[in-house]
Amino acid sequence: MIVADRKKIPEIRDMIKDHRRVLLVGCGTCVTVCLAGGERETGILGSALRMALRLAGRGDVAVDECTIERQCEDAFIDLLAPRVSGYDAICSLGCGAGVQALAERFPGMPVYPGLNTQFMGILES
Repeated sequence: MIVADRKKIPEIRDMIKDHRRVLLVGCGTCVTVCLAGGERETGILGSALRMALRLAGRGDVAVDECTIERQCEDAFIDLLAPRVSGYDAICSLGCGAGVQALAERFPGMPVYPGLNTQFMGILES
């Protein structure tokens, strides 16, 4: 499992400052287990980011969310492809491998990392 934590809201807000339509893409495996980038966390970040943008006078920026099963597998990224065309940028809530996979699949689209990958680990019982 890969362990990650979310970047601070101001850092993410500053990364996407030049874009008007941003898609937050969560990942449904490793970063879900460590409570950093799953569907729930993606929704929370989307709400917080929209609020931060409004407070910064950027209420015109649209931020939408979705989560795919795994950002590191082409089969799941393919399911995302039809949705991506309506956005200026992607903010990935996947590990570094997920960010790279999205960037390779959508070469004309800026893909920003919303998480900091910390390490790989194994859950012990």
